Parts: sequence; structure tokens; C-alpha cells
Amino acid sequence: MSAASVAAVLLVVGLAVVGMVYVTSTQSNSDQVSSQNGQISTLQSEIQQLSSLVGGGHLLNNTLPVMNQPPTIRTIWETWYLSPSAHQDRFNPSFIVVNQGDTVRLTLIDNDTVAHDFVVGPPYNIIVNATVPGLINDLTGQTFTTPSRNNSPGVVVQGTPGNVTAYYSFVAAYSGVFEFVCTYHAQVGMIGYLVVLPNAAYKQTASTSTSTSSSIAGAAVSVSIVQGALNYPNKGFSPDNITLVIGVNNTVTWTNNDSSIHTVTANDGSFDSGYLNPGATFTYTFTEPGVYEYHCQIHPWMIGYVTVLAA
Repeated sequence: MSAASVAAVLLVVGLAVVGMVYVTSTQSNSDQVSSQNGQISTLQSEIQQLSSLVGGGHLLNNTLPVMNQPPTIRTIWETWYLSPSAHQDRFNPSFIVVNQGDTVRLTLIDNDTVAHDFVVGPPYNIIVNATVPGLINDLTGQTFTTPSRNNSPGVVVQGTPGNVTAYYSFVAAYSGVFEFVCTYHAQVGMIGYLVVLPNAAYKQTASTSTSTSSSIAGAAVSVSIVQGALNYPNKGFSPDNITLVIGVNNTVTWTNNDSSIHTVTANDGSFDSGYLNPGATFTYTFTEPGVYEYHCQIHPWMIGYVTVLAA
């Protein structure tokens, strides 16, 4: 299926939804008709926007992935916003398109005074709840007094009411179209769709990126992610330029000594730590000579270099 075909399918689905809403509206009383006509207008506007973006070769903030390519890392920023037309809570973007096997690096931003989450049902079963004490639960009207406790393993939530960010990483192992919702506002239309394109190049194998058992592994070299690393223009890694020799000292351990979350991500995709909480470590053994540049996905001005020499 080509990118254009995927876009066409999405547009057809959207138009079908419009049609169903219209039929329902003609069978309702006048108040319901007025409300549903507003929903139709909103759907039509979103479809026109989607059509325009697809026509320009883009779907929201990402180009459509080329299918059957080696899995890659896709950084997705998902933000709450108040729709100016519907005056209701919405996701931006409302469509996420990735290839099967891609690692999705999700950042959920809640700059609202009420709680929001990002929930995907089976087979993913993902809950990313950007909730901290002081936010309001719109379902109950009560104010949260404790941090969210129902997050998927590995979710990290930071910030204060009005400026909350949640981080989560997962592999898009299952192809298909999956609805994601904010459970606090699904009833007012805060929903979206995760589109995972089938990928013949994807093979679900155990990651070996953190292996230290290689027969050519040498002594470990330590690199610190320093306190205050998130402050621009701090490079953040110390030392930020190291030289290794295969079989001598070609294993590196990064330790997050900062109070913020960071990643250690190779520019060429050869290694990636995922989200490192404060105090967490990531170890990688280099087995091929070369110069490797890496960075923090969250703070891209944080960069480092590893030069690997043959024995």
C-alpha cells in the first residue's frame, strides 16, 4: 500500500463517519440535530485539513512513512489543545502514522488546568497519564492530590499544573488502525488514531543494543550526563568526546546524574537508550570501527562523539 493509498483510505473513513453522523442527526430531535450538525462541520473541517496536508505530501507533523523499510525511531509530540471551532478538548495531531516495528518516542504535553491522558486499547494496552497533584478530574470534578498511578511501566511524568509532560516509549509491533483517547474527555471527542503500516522488513527480535557479553568486549568507559545538562547550550555529556579500542575498552556506560530525563541516541540509529530516568544507566559495546555521533532526543543540543579504533 502506497502512502497516497493510506491517505485516501483515511479520507474515505472520515467521509463515511460524516455520512453516519448526518443520518443519525436526521433521526434526532432539533437540539440533537443542531449539536450533531456542529460535529459534522468539525469533521468536515478536519477532513479538509487532512486532505490539504496529504496533497502536500505530509500528514500532520510527519511525512508519511515509506512502507517495508527497516524500523526506525519516530519522535511524536502529542499536545492537548482547545478546538477553536468545537470549543472542546482535542489531540494535536489526531493521526499518528508509523511503520510496524518502529520505536515510538511519545511525549504527551498537558498545558491545561485539567488532567489528560493518552490511552490505546488492546493489543497495545498503553496508558500515558499526564496527571499531577493540582489538576482537575473533569469526570468527577475533584482535584487530584496524588500523582497518577495507572501509567504503563516506564512512563515518566514531570511538571506542575499548566505545564505537565509525560514521556513513554514503545515498539509498534502490531499493524492496523488503533484508536487512542483521553479517557477524561473521550465523550466530547478527544480521540485520535494510531496508524501502523504493515512492514515486511520488520522482524521481532530481541534487542542486542545493550549487550556486554561480546567476546570482543573490553573494559568499560564511563560517561556522565551532568547535573544541569538540560540547560542550553550545555553539551551535557562528560566527557563528550572519547576514543575506544575494540577489545581493550570498547564498552561505554552512560549514567544520568541530572535531575531530568535524557536519552543517549546515535545519529545513525545504531544505539539508543530510550528514556533514562535520573540515576539510570545505559551500556553499549562498540564492535565496529568508526566515528559515532550521538545526542539526547529531548535536548538535541546535547551531543557527544565516540571514536572506535580497530585493535
